[in-house]
Amino acid sequence: MNTDMQKIRDSIKSDGYVCLQTSESTQLALNAKQEYLALIPHLILHATSEQFSRGQLLEQPWRKMAIGSVNGLGESYAQFLITTYFSERNIATPNIIKYFNYLIQFRNSILDVDDDFGKWDSDQKYWNASRIHHYPQGGGFMAEHHDTYFPMVLEQSQIPFLQVMGLMSSRGLDFKSGGGFIVQKNGTRLFFEDDNSIGKIVMFDGSIRHGVADVDTDKVFDLQGTQGRYAAFVNVYEKRD
Repeated sequence: MNTDMQKIRDSIKSDGYVCLQTSESTQLALNAKQEYLALIPHLILHATSEQFSRGQLLEQPWRKMAIGSVNGLGESYAQFLITTYFSERNIATPNIIKYFNYLIQFRNSILDVDDDFGKWDSDQKYWNASRIHHYPQGGGFMAEHHDTYFPMVLEQSQIPFLQVMGLMSSRGLDFKSGGGFIVQKNGTRLFFEDDNSIGKIVMFDGSIRHGVADVDTDKVFDLQGTQGRYAAFVNVYEKRD
């Protein structure tokens, strides 16, 4: 990973966000996406409020609906998507795990924390809740908001919150309308996806308002469909098991 981390830190500090893309990040995202699409038919789709433990992720990824006016962490904003959680020790999905580890390494380097921060067995307090969000055709969305849970959790350890998102879809190929955005300081929305956005890494701090505008509302939602918007996340959760 040959990137000027200080320049990225400076951009986030001044603008609140930064986007970048390399040939390596693009290839990793493409490989992970292909592996994920092949995996979907073999995963049980769980209900929004059905609970899971970290230990269960060692057996297989946990794919669940995320629908409602409050998210699973108790933050009050509406959403409609499908989320799949992974263990970084799951050898059955090597391309997905390689992509997550790349994003985790990126995050830890920018935050200037230990390489094993959030690692499954190394970190005593946190774990990398590595997951893929799928906003399906037919209205997948996440209401505009700013994060409250993640900054609060990390505040105890005096670690700044940084959202790191890896885009796994492009406008025109996977979906046509809607998509991920942040609200810039001038109040306008900056949409992430274009016709070459697979592999783009988007990073922003907890104060930035962001969301996902309704995806392809001219289509009918299909529970088994694979079209729509995809993005990978590597936030840390507190360990509870």
